[in-house]
Amino acid sequence: MTTQSLERVDLDVLNRIADRAFAQMIAMIHIANNRKDKQPGDPKVGGHPAACASCFHLLGALHLVVREVDDFVACKPHASPIDHAYHNLLRLFRRQDGTWLTDEDGKAAMERLRKFAEAGQSDVFQSYHAKTDPDSFHFLPSGTVGIPPVNSIYLALAHRFAADHGHEVPKHAHFWSLMGDSEFREGSLLEAMPEAAERELGNVTWIIDYNRQSLDGTRITNEGGTDLKDCDRIERTALANGWKVIQLRHGRYRQELFELEGGGELRRVIEHDLTDYEFQLLLFRRDAAQTRSMIGAKSAEAGKLLESLSDEEVLRAIGDVGAHDMEVVIEALEQSRTEPEVPYLIIAHTIKGWGLECFADPANHSSLPSKQEVTEILERNGLSWDDPFAHFDEGSDEAAFLAERQERFRDGIEDRTDRARRQRDGYRQRADDAGGTPETLAIDLSMFPMVHTQQMWGQLAAKLIRIGTHGQGGAPLGGAASAEKELTEFEARWQPAAELFMTLSPDVGTSTNIAPTMNSRIYGPGGEVADGDDSGNADSHDNEFKARHPELATRAQAFTRHVRFEIAEANAMSAAGSFGMMGKLTGVPLMPVMTVYDFFLKRALDQLYYNLYWGAEFVIIGTPSGVTLSPEGAQHSWKSDIQMPNLIAWEPFYAVEVDWILSDAIARQIEERNEGRSGVLIRGVTRALKQSEMLEHLRRHANHKAQLPAGVTLTPSDSELLDQGTDEASLQAKPDSEILESVRRACLAGAYYLIDWRGYAGYEPGDNVVQLFSMGSVTTEAVEASRRLLERGIYANVIVVTSPDLLCGILADQEDYRHLRVELGIDGDLHLSTAEVVAEAELIGLAGRRVPIVAVCDGEAGLLDNLGSIVGVRQVTCAVRRFSKCGRPDQVYTYQHLDADALFDACGRVLAETALENIVVSESLRARLANGESGGPRPHWRELWPAGQGDS
Repeated sequence: MTTQSLERVDLDVLNRIADRAFAQMIAMIHIANNRKDKQPGDPKVGGHPAACASCFHLLGALHLVVREVDDFVACKPHASPIDHAYHNLLRLFRRQDGTWLTDEDGKAAMERLRKFAEAGQSDVFQSYHAKTDPDSFHFLPSGTVGIPPVNSIYLALAHRFAADHGHEVPKHAHFWSLMGDSEFREGSLLEAMPEAAERELGNVTWIIDYNRQSLDGTRITNEGGTDLKDCDRIERTALANGWKVIQLRHGRYRQELFELEGGGELRRVIEHDLTDYEFQLLLFRRDAAQTRSMIGAKSAEAGKLLESLSDEEVLRAIGDVGAHDMEVVIEALEQSRTEPEVPYLIIAHTIKGWGLECFADPANHSSLPSKQEVTEILERNGLSWDDPFAHFDEGSDEAAFLAERQERFRDGIEDRTDRARRQRDGYRQRADDAGGTPETLAIDLSMFPMVHTQQMWGQLAAKLIRIGTHGQGGAPLGGAASAEKELTEFEARWQPAAELFMTLSPDVGTSTNIAPTMNSRIYGPGGEVADGDDSGNADSHDNEFKARHPELATRAQAFTRHVRFEIAEANAMSAAGSFGMMGKLTGVPLMPVMTVYDFFLKRALDQLYYNLYWGAEFVIIGTPSGVTLSPEGAQHSWKSDIQMPNLIAWEPFYAVEVDWILSDAIARQIEERNEGRSGVLIRGVTRALKQSEMLEHLRRHANHKAQLPAGVTLTPSDSELLDQGTDEASLQAKPDSEILESVRRACLAGAYYLIDWRGYAGYEPGDNVVQLFSMGSVTTEAVEASRRLLERGIYANVIVVTSPDLLCGILADQEDYRHLRVELGIDGDLHLSTAEVVAEAELIGLAGRRVPIVAVCDGEAGLLDNLGSIVGVRQVTCAVRRFSKCGRPDQVYTYQHLDADALFDACGRVLAETALENIVVSESLRARLANGESGGPRPHWRELWPAGQGDS
């Protein structure tokens, strides 16, 4: 809205709408805190009316005048009730299925703030802005402070990226973020500030609700040490980071006073001489005499002006801060969206508790108005307890204004939602028309006899970028002529997905094997290219040199696919989430893959959780990970057990597993099959491995033999047991492709047998069998331990865990651990090993053992230590339990007790410690069983469980 259009807005109408929204916000919070179903001992409900009051004019200007349908809003958490109140008056409550709430439904929803949503009930407002709220359209969730405004920056960048790469997205979307002044102390915000300016994001506006109060009392800064008010410190911080700043200090009434004699001095005193603490004291006391005295002591001229005013005028003047003047706010918001390459910061001076009895009270953060005060506020705005959430009467100016804006937003919301759905379906259809996203990228591993999983990630990224940017220019990938080669039929199947693929890294791209994908492909504001070379011509590049030293100048061309960060893991994580929301928000399912040192994920766990809650679709390549990065010692070693809803973690051992896992993640996103697992974490290492060993192990499995005669048991070659069975090497294995396809399915289900002794001579569960689960690079040690155990007559199956989440975590629990129990056949069965007649003639004694488990992982024990408890057997877990040291992997593994010796001992110990359990069977029972008298069917315990018990 321009200044000219502002003149056509009736400010009185806007203020009356804002006042009614204020009243309904207060009623909403009061009802939430006084429900009849409250139980003794329940925690407080809260709702933060003082914080809502602080910003309700800011949000009124935004929702009623300035915001456009394509815009996005990130609002401070404590302001959610006032947002809901505005949307109630605008009739913009909409369910997930697209139906609009009726007036009665909307009023009912307003009574369910922070109420538990019963089954099938969606019209409920969470504590803070949530994706399930009926007014969540283009709102960022705000349950955590300091993160949504950062995401808004990268959502703006994602929109620009998508547009620059030929995707259809809104061209004029603006990204508004309202935050508290204490929130602005969050380090995440200060880390991200330079990003918006450096990336020239002029469609970003941050608004600071500067009410000078923290959670507990007045914020006091060291003005003696800084010689600045905090608002001025904030302003200088923004200016230093390339932002433009608007300070909304004064309302229109104050500005009129400043034109009078002594007005200039009054302005100087308010802006510079009065500390925030003194100003808050005057607001809280609301004492005209004290105000005249304090200001007069600082300036005689200003004091003289105040002496000429009535007490009411003095109090009006001191309280006339800019952000409670709707006209002033609208002008500032509009100004902030006028420069396409410069972000704006608005420091909006407000009063916490504005319009309430707790006005500027230093203890008002959690205070709640009494019912009498709420009643008075309702009555003042033409409302009552009979209908506190009533709309304006039909025919009124307010109703007409709201109806016009409602129609525009409803039509716009339906259009954007339908368009996003159509676009996403279109991308999926393109993939289907191309033959479907393949199950593998088919990297030729014969070229990489010794390779590590991080290096394989680099190869996969390079191939996807080459396919996705085919014909678009840029530096060549995979050889000087590769940019000119036509795509193969197989590669063409990948093209629809590859065109959406992009990478991010917090300044570790060149050291994590993705340098080729970065070369001349860094996305950002276009500028001069180093050496004057921006052609992407292969003849002008030394490919070997560029692979190690890629050209990192930013460009905005369509062939750019990498967003580069400085050392800022939290920023990169927020960007991954924002880019990963484009599919749901615009229908353009960009596929961001973020490479990061796994250890530094901890710097961005809050951002990761936010991305997962939001439902973003993204992949994190955490590499290198764990103590396997042995030369780094204790500095980069600790790998956490990160189990969060909507996250699936992977830890591949062989290179081909990286291919399978990444291809599956991409296909799931394209086909929208990633519900509950849209966040993907793949942990890699820089420890190389001989890749041919995988098939060497797999071909030995009894179930991988082409033909295995009935009753035949196998023995390993060169085994002392050859006289008891058939040499496995003498039997032909199934085709490698068939074996690998079977293993691929098991890998993607969470685990597969690498060494499987089932079907071998001498294999006796309950006597000499142990299940050895290993995850990641330490599988090398597990294989060696299994070999040595076999020499002792112990059969240790080596089961490679590819995803703890699918095997024994949240996703596994959802399927009752089916892969572990059924497909891998891990159970707690008691295997009988002895039988004898005991002293009593009518009793027979039996004894047996269960098959114990040993698990090993390069990380916290919590990654795998619940396997035994799931199936009910003894387990020992070898894991990282102390700070590490520098050294070779074998040295560090020995230090951490992850080496083959430690696993050998653990397997022997767990077998020895597995109890021999005695079972006594009566002769009468044995006789009945022998005669086929079972005693009748016994129902499974699940059938005995009360109906509905345990349902979520």
